[in-house]
Parts: sequence; C-alpha cells; structure tokens
Amino acid sequence: MLEVENLAKRYGDVLALRDLTVQVGEGACLVLLGRNGAGKTTALRCMAGVLAPSAGTVRVDGIDSAADPAGVRAKVGLMPELPGLYERMSARAYLDYFGAIYDLEPAVRRRRIDELLDLFELSDAGDRWLGTFSKGMRQKVALIRATLHRPRLILADEPTSALDPDSARRAWAYLKDLQDGGCALVICTHSMDEAESLAAEGGAIGIMSAGRALAVGDLAELRRRSGLQSRMEVRELPTLQDIYLAIVGNHPRELAESRSA
Repeated sequence: MLEVENLAKRYGDVLALRDLTVQVGEGACLVLLGRNGAGKTTALRCMAGVLAPSAGTVRVDGIDSAADPAGVRAKVGLMPELPGLYERMSARAYLDYFGAIYDLEPAVRRRRIDELLDLFELSDAGDRWLGTFSKGMRQKVALIRATLHRPRLILADEPTSALDPDSARRAWAYLKDLQDGGCALVICTHSMDEAESLAAEGGAIGIMSAGRALAVGDLAELRRRSGLQSRMEVRELPTLQDIYLAIVGNHPRELAESRSA
C-alpha cells in the first residue's frame, strides 16, 4: 500500500530526512519511534504528499506522488500532531466541509459525521465552534477529519497524546477496525507502551535518528539488531524501551552531526 524508496528532504543546509526506504502492506502497521527532530514528522508529510521530497519516491496504492500528488492525497488520511482546526466553524460544518473536499456525497458524509461524532462522544458538542473545544476534543475531530473518506493509508502523528485513557482506547479500537478493513497505518508516537502493543499485533517498528531509519522490523528483529538478547543475563526479554535505547545509543555521533552536511 505504501512504498517509500530512498526518500530525502532538505531544508536549506539541514538534511532532515535521508535515504528512508520502507514498505507497508495492505492492512499492515508501521510505528515510527525517535527523539524530537529525528525526521518522523517530515517523513509523514512527504508520504502524504504535503511536502515534496528532495529525492526519492513515494507510491501509495501504486500511485507515484510526484506524478499524481492529488491522486495520492485522495487515498491518504493525514492526522498531524497539531490539529490546525478552523476555530470559527462548528465541528459538523468543519467535517462537512472536508467531506465535500473528499468528494463524499452529502448523505454519505452526514451519516459518517454523525456516526463518528457519536463514537467519540462529541454529538452534543457538534454544533459548537471548534475554538471552544478542549485539546482532547480537537484531537478527536482531527482523527475524524483524517478518516472520514475511509482512506487506504492513514498517517498519524501522536494520535492519542491529548486523549484520556478511555478516549485513547476508543481511538485505537477505531483505527484497528479500519486496519482490519485493509487500511494501512503509519503511526508516530513517543509512547513505548503504544508502540509495543501495536507491534505485538503484528506491526513493524522503525527506529529513527538524525533523519535516518536505524532499524525496521518486528520486535524479534529489533531485539536481534540491538544485541541485547545475547548480552542480557536475565530471564525476561528486553522491553522495547531497552531495545530503542540500545539501538539509538549505538548510533554513531558523527552521523547526527552530518545532518547538515
């Protein structure tokens, strides 16, 4: 569903993303981990066709983003870390506006908006201006906006960071339902618990630093790459946090310094 090959993005003298190559199949999930500035958000924006890469290719469902960026954006749902909502619109009017952009028929978008507002317990607030919404409520609206057209690929940056535990559970269950229907997911998160849970259900994890993917694979592969399995003299397997710190800690300092090369 998603094919990224040798993707790079430069901002002036800063190489924010370099030589990223990943694939995500239909109904699969890739979790991107990394410290702030590792290149995760830049990667998502290039995958979504919002940013034009400096080099490399992105294909979504076989469509090359350079040749047909509009075709790619029609198949992608992007949920940025900052929702960027229109504060002087009601939630219903805002979602209806984006539903029209996605070319959804009026009856279809009204039905989906009502269903999703109800799912995320926003029905009673649907006619309020978005400027009155709390941070968590805004994040729910951003998730609805990104998935209203039932995209083939969802790119989500910290999708549950502002949500209470019950709302986060609903959000992950909703994303899992979309995934079971064949939607591919790429999730950026700082939560090791969330990443480990997604990986336990068959997802892959990419550990990024200095704009580059240091390792991509399932937990077993990352454990092998970290070297911890052979070094740890304990009965319990290393956690994802152990693995992440080992891989990032083994990352050469000179590579981080070369981002501006």
